[in-house]
Amino acid sequence: MENLQIALPYNIESLFQQYYKQLCLFANNILHDQALAEDVVQSFFAGLCEGRNILPEDDHARKGYLFIAIRNNCLKHIRNEKIKNKYIDQLDADMIEEQTVMDAMIQAEVIDQLMKAIHQLPQGCRQVLHMAIFDKLSNDEIAHNLTISINTVKSQKKRAIQLLRARLDASALALLLFLLTD
Repeated sequence: MENLQIALPYNIESLFQQYYKQLCLFANNILHDQALAEDVVQSFFAGLCEGRNILPEDDHARKGYLFIAIRNNCLKHIRNEKIKNKYIDQLDADMIEEQTVMDAMIQAEVIDQLMKAIHQLPQGCRQVLHMAIFDKLSNDEIAHNLTISINTVKSQKKRAIQLLRARLDASALALLLFLLTD
């Protein structure tokens, strides 16, 4: 079987040679990306070679068609990028939201672990630590409220931290120390 050649009123290669640079400059003005502009123009001409696009027979109409087709292809690319970016942004937002939920779950577990460990402390240690962490009282204020010496408050805190150090994992211990320094 013979390959059938369709006689076109124009030569694609000569059109490419004649308009390629102008079309690339035109596309670059729209896309602001030289490499992408060249890709759009080359893709259009590849479509011509494959018969996907048919140009008008009139020379003047053909030139206008080339520029309009390139403009439309540039706009289609921009539209596709916007849609893709919209989905990427949504995916990023979903991932951030998922991470926030995971962080909150981990924080709740750590606080629960810390609370259970504090409730297992001896009465004096538990009372001093509770006032320091949750009531945000200073050593002087705790000593005054419990009518004990400031040295007793310090020793009860130190003993509580030593007991908790053995019972807590690193994240719960870090949270405890953070709460005590606020």
